[in-house]
Amino acid sequence: MPEIAPERVSTREAFTEALPELAVRHNVLVVDTDTGSIKPTPEMDYVNVGIAENAAIGFAAGAEHYGRRALVCTFAAFSVSRAFEFIKLNVAYPRRRVCVVGTHGGASGGWLGPTHHATEDLALMNALPNMRVVVPADARQAVSLLEQCLEYDGPTYLRLGRKASPVFTGLPEPELGVPQEVRAGRDIALVATGPEVLATALEVAEGLEAAGYGAQVINVHTVDPESAGAVARAVAAGCRWLVTLEEAWTSGGMGAQVAAAAGARGIPWLPIGVSGFLPPDSHDSLLEASGLTSGPVLRQVLEFVTDPVTQPVTQPVTDPVTHPVTNP
Repeated sequence: MPEIAPERVSTREAFTEALPELAVRHNVLVVDTDTGSIKPTPEMDYVNVGIAENAAIGFAAGAEHYGRRALVCTFAAFSVSRAFEFIKLNVAYPRRRVCVVGTHGGASGGWLGPTHHATEDLALMNALPNMRVVVPADARQAVSLLEQCLEYDGPTYLRLGRKASPVFTGLPEPELGVPQEVRAGRDIALVATGPEVLATALEVAEGLEAAGYGAQVINVHTVDPESAGAVARAVAAGCRWLVTLEEAWTSGGMGAQVAAAAGARGIPWLPIGVSGFLPPDSHDSLLEASGLTSGPVLRQVLEFVTDPVTQPVTQPVTDPVTHPVTNP
């Protein structure tokens, strides 16, 4: 089982360090929007269009139309909201090989405030056809998934944090679209995405074990509808409760995709994520205020699994040919 390492490393910083070599190796046009997240080298094909996200998306899409693979680096809040129409029409619909990198994802903008918080990005990107939506679990996964996005034959959205975040030892190498079971358990499935949230899920699993529940933890680094079926299949066969955790609005986000895919199993579902307005504050304080730290999550899960309303119901056999309908 992966463990939380003592050091913390930003997924954005890992991207910054890895991009120059990967961009040259994969012949990628890099389009920046004055983010400060890219260190261009003479070998890179690089252009900075300034704070003009719409233009950046259109420029990259046009270059891809003429045979170039492209990457656009923006703040997540600006790419998914300000440039959403351009991503929809110029990148997603025609299935362009463009990787949109959104930094400051979730509440990681911290003191920059609500203009820079991006909690709607997963829902918006998940609504687009052909789009793969990627949230690395830590800095190491960020580098691997960045390269996989650059190799992918279609559009991708790579969400990165702002400052240092948890790193996990023993975390498997990620494969785009394939969820990772990082802790076995049969009673409760904790499905998590992103560094801080995965760390919370692992801590909550320990608390649930102490309370007598076996908790499975699944790292979902690819959170789009195309991947949701794989996540649903990864949930343990005997699972009695499904809990999804994300640093995003729960409406339309990762949890909504997974719950829809697993709906036929009839597992009671608890979505945990960000709701409402996020003021300027530290990232840690915003996570705590949103109920995404281990203490509040553990309390919510224990209340959920002990609520009479959420007790799993044994499904009757309904095949009229081979079995009569039986009452449990």
